[in-house]
Amino acid sequence: MAEETKEEVQPQKKGKKKLLIFIILGFLIIVIASAGVFFILGKKGEENKAAHGKKAKEHTQVFYVDFEPIIVNLLDPTGKRYLQVRLTLEIPNQKLEEEIRKKEAVIKDTIITVLSGKTVEEVIVPEAKDKIKQELLTKINEVLGEEVVTNIYITQYIVE
Repeated sequence: MAEETKEEVQPQKKGKKKLLIFIILGFLIIVIASAGVFFILGKKGEENKAAHGKKAKEHTQVFYVDFEPIIVNLLDPTGKRYLQVRLTLEIPNQKLEEEIRKKEAVIKDTIITVLSGKTVEEVIVPEAKDKIKQELLTKINEVLGEEVVTNIYITQYIVE
């Protein structure tokens, strides 16, 4: 009987060793897979943070140049309709403000030329402001000779 118990004990030890080895191997596989996923996602996260940080820095470096209200007669057969608009130009750095102030007369002339060529119907439709802003942005940058103005904001818009 003593021999039978020795034989029963040995298979239990081998079974426990195999189970322990499988548990350790499973744990190692999980750790290695987790480390790989963390490493890959960590790189993407750092790239996203860097890109977002760059956008935030670019966005904080914005300056504005305000213009006095500009009043123009609209292209109207009666000649009694006009548009009053006040604009603010967005520029990427403060040094460009001096250049814009030097060319203010040319910029205002461009604005007046573009706006006085519009009919009443063209300035009262819902998408009119967006079209006008885009057209003015293109024309003003052409006058300045480079992409100085990054955006135009309409701060006052009156059609009479």
